[in-house]
Amino acid sequence: MKNWGKISLLGVFIGLLLTACLSNVELADEVKAAENKTQILSYYSKLNQSPIAMDNGAFYAITKANPTGELASRGDSLVIHYELANLVTGQVLDSTNRKTNSPLIYRYGFTNPVFSKLMAFLKDGEQAVMALPGTSQSFDGLPAYTPLKCTIKSYWVKSQSDQIEAYIAKKGYKVTSTEADGLRYIQLSPGTGDIPASGKVVKLKYTGRFLNGFAFDGNMARTDSFSVTVGGTQTVIGFQKGIEKMRLGEKAVVVFPSTIGYGEKGSGTSIPGFTPLLFEIYIAKIE
Repeated sequence: MKNWGKISLLGVFIGLLLTACLSNVELADEVKAAENKTQILSYYSKLNQSPIAMDNGAFYAITKANPTGELASRGDSLVIHYELANLVTGQVLDSTNRKTNSPLIYRYGFTNPVFSKLMAFLKDGEQAVMALPGTSQSFDGLPAYTPLKCTIKSYWVKSQSDQIEAYIAKKGYKVTSTEADGLRYIQLSPGTGDIPASGKVVKLKYTGRFLNGFAFDGNMARTDSFSVTVGGTQTVIGFQKGIEKMRLGEKAVVVFPSTIGYGEKGSGTSIPGFTPLLFEIYIAKIE
């Protein structure tokens, strides 16, 4: 029993000793994090900039302000020219091509580039420099625990309304009517007769497209027609409201935001959430 008691006391003593030692020794990651913070603040100090701390250990400074610019909302398209570099050596690791105007375009809130957290603070038209602490993982030109510098050289927030207006301007369309819910109705050629009453079945030909011109659906190349009941709910609201403005033989383009389209969730794998759509429509028959 005496031996067990000695062993037990010895274990307690060793445990207390180890605890005391560990309490005075920082973990390697914490030491590196502190070193990174010093390197980052030193970088901004040399530029006479006062950076703002972020919750992930990164810092950023606005280098070109635009107080009246809009902040991004989930689903907006962001158009960005950026440069990633080793903060210590200045070696450029990646960048967009400004000479050919080939920016990164991504949907805010859906994909996560390394600088995604910054976009919550940056306004349309602003520029910034962000410094991120290194990680234990190394990359070409960026050894482990080396801070990364991200320079935002140009930044534009494109809401769905912005995208729709840009598409219409590019095509040179004259908008026939604009609804409060964002629907733009563009008559290409007039039809005949009256607008069909509720309950009538409209047979039509159509092509559904994204604003970049990609056709995701349609029956223009087929012999069949698509039937829609006026006043019904079998299609998305924007499409339904568009055809209910049309007469027999009429051709039109309807463009609308996702709020009256497929919404936040989108449709399967073919239509992402928060996507504005356009439909080219021809009314072939009314029953």
